Amino acid sequence: MDLQDMKAKFAGKRVQFVGMMGNTAGPRGKVWRVTKWGVWVTFEDGHREQFHPEDIRTV
Repeated sequence: MDLQDMKAKFAGKRVQFVGMMGNTAGPRGKVWRVTKWGVWVTFEDGHREQFHPEDIRTV
């Protein structure tokens, strides 16, 4: 997946962390930034984390 594909799929959307096992009980947040290294997500408590695109799903 290249940068343009990741931006089209995730930019500005709400996502949920699912991890490698596909656990849908992970925390939810909003995509803050999409870079070629990963997707930055801002969670409800205000902290930000970077994830691999395969570890998150749009909700």
